[in-house]
Amino acid sequence: MKYFNGKVAAITGAASGIGRALAIELSSYGCHLALSDVDETGLAETAVSAQSNNVKVTTTVINVADRQAVYDWADKTVKDHGKVNLIFNNAGVALGGTVEQTSYEDYEWIMNVNLWGVIYGTKAFLPHIKHAGEPGHIVNVSSIFGLFSQPTQSGYNLSTFAVRGFTESLRQEL
Repeated sequence: MKYFNGKVAAITGAASGIGRALAIELSSYGCHLALSDVDETGLAETAVSAQSNNVKVTTTVINVADRQAVYDWADKTVKDHGKVNLIFNNAGVALGGTVEQTSYEDYEWIMNVNLWGVIYGTKAFLPHIKHAGEPGHIVNVSSIFGLFSQPTQSGYNLSTFAVRGFTESLRQEL
């Protein structure tokens, strides 16, 4: 994709950080946006900034660990915007602690957000992106910890390595 003008991008984790910066930058190129996050206040602030570039911006408060919510958001995005060309699976959380200190519940939590959120976003949006009839993209955001590990980051390392492996398989399939 060489241009973003008139395209529709869905972005998870859009209330702050990379998600917010991405939304504002894409809007400056005329890209319409479907934004999501669990942080309603931050999401609204991102939307106001992006709308200043005269693009359509919709927001949905969701937890990407909720499969049905992600699928509903994908359908709503197409209903509201007529199509979707890009999904940026950007939402993520961090977790510190040694393996011994980290509970099973903590591992499940980080995997539900960082990995399953990416899988849900990919699978929910992929059919819509294909249906748009023009080149589209799925961007799954990981981190450098998806390439090498650090102590006290086993949960985060686990989730980012998994996102990387999932995305590499997806790339080869598509």
